Amino acid sequence: MSIKKFIIGALVIGGITLSAYLYYSNTQNNIHSLYPRPEKTFVGDPMPYYDGKEFKIYYLEDLRDGQIGFHPFSLLTTKDFYHYSEYPNVIPFVNDADSPELALGTGSIIKVENTYHAFYTGHNGSLTPKETILHATSQDGIHFDKIPENSFVADKDYHADDFRDPFVFFEEKSGEYWMLITTRKNNQGVIAKYTSKDLITWKNDGVLFENDLGNDSNLECPSLVYFNGKWILAFSDQWDKRVVHYRLANSPDGPFVKPNQDNDYLDGSGFYAGRLVTDGDKLYVVGWIPTKEGHQDRGKYNWAGNLAVHELNLDNDQLTVQMAEVAKNHFKTTAIPTEQLTEGQTLELDNNKNNIFEGTLHETDNTKLVTVSFSKDNHIVLDFESKYAYYTYRALGVDSYNNAVNAIPINRHTDEHKITIVKENEMVVIYLDGTALSNRMYETEDKIKISAYKGDVVFE
Repeated sequence: MSIKKFIIGALVIGGITLSAYLYYSNTQNNIHSLYPRPEKTFVGDPMPYYDGKEFKIYYLEDLRDGQIGFHPFSLLTTKDFYHYSEYPNVIPFVNDADSPELALGTGSIIKVENTYHAFYTGHNGSLTPKETILHATSQDGIHFDKIPENSFVADKDYHADDFRDPFVFFEEKSGEYWMLITTRKNNQGVIAKYTSKDLITWKNDGVLFENDLGNDSNLECPSLVYFNGKWILAFSDQWDKRVVHYRLANSPDGPFVKPNQDNDYLDGSGFYAGRLVTDGDKLYVVGWIPTKEGHQDRGKYNWAGNLAVHELNLDNDQLTVQMAEVAKNHFKTTAIPTEQLTEGQTLELDNNKNNIFEGTLHETDNTKLVTVSFSKDNHIVLDFESKYAYYTYRALGVDSYNNAVNAIPINRHTDEHKITIVKENEMVVIYLDGTALSNRMYETEDKIKISAYKGDVVFE
């Protein structure tokens, strides 16, 4: 969870005044999209839960309406990551400057017997401490009752103003519920572990994982799942990369180790706060793609945007990322034409509809820079000299991967690279070598142009 500053301004958004939001109810709306968001608001930190029938994706809804309070919990439900039902404001914030729930922060949901339990963060920058862990329950997963007497704050071991993002699950071997919490100890970001027998009384069981990134960043929005024989821990570094990292272990207590590959993250900085969720068969990471200031390609990333989901595969102790197959089935997939491009040559893909393009790129001895262009100023650059793929919103040749706004490594151990291009409205996601590169591009054209910018390249 990243807390934004309080903003007091005109209480109007998209022509709708604050009075409209006073009647903001959790009635159902339907959305058909790979990257959904409510019509007039935005999706922040998702909290996915699979209830045996469907995925319930709770999230912090960014209203951007000028109230001093912000980020109610809202809900999107889906079975296929394309058809969604929307239920706004299932857990409201308290628009009172003295309330510990002035702003809500990330949490998680677990269902025990017939009751849904939501554990979440309350944040108020004017209080001491600023952050509190809160509890609410529901019989249907939509209408929640808050239980303020079950709230608690950090033990003396941890930094009380950074104590948030609880992730709760039942750990079978111990017979206890575990809660992972983003916090700090000894001026270092850590993930703390609390345990409970009854979901009411929680005991501090020490640090589960300490920052191993070489900086002192907080490790936000942690999640821990068991999948295909491994315990997988995911978290987002609040600084400096702001990407979703993962670690692997044979036990839920760790030790959690970095994967044996060139990078330890699932996507670039255009995808944040990814939480893991499994239906027992498939594994997914659910995060958000940010909007940009002024809704301009050169604008800085905002907090919150559109929901985004990737499917994950575990092989040889590393995760690879792909488009969710169950969502992909709703779209036409077009093969990138088989073609050898010499330097300066371009092939065009017709993207006047939302299509998916797939192909295999083969490096030659002279492959240096390949560009995937969505307009004259929006490009994905595949730099085979530096072995990085990156997004640039400026003229080609100005940026490199070192100063690009969003970058991922290219697999340096092969000359054959599978690439998938997904575009839906402003969202553009590239899957390359088992890693995703998610982006938002406001200015795009009907043609996607793939060019051999420097050197030659072969597609098939």
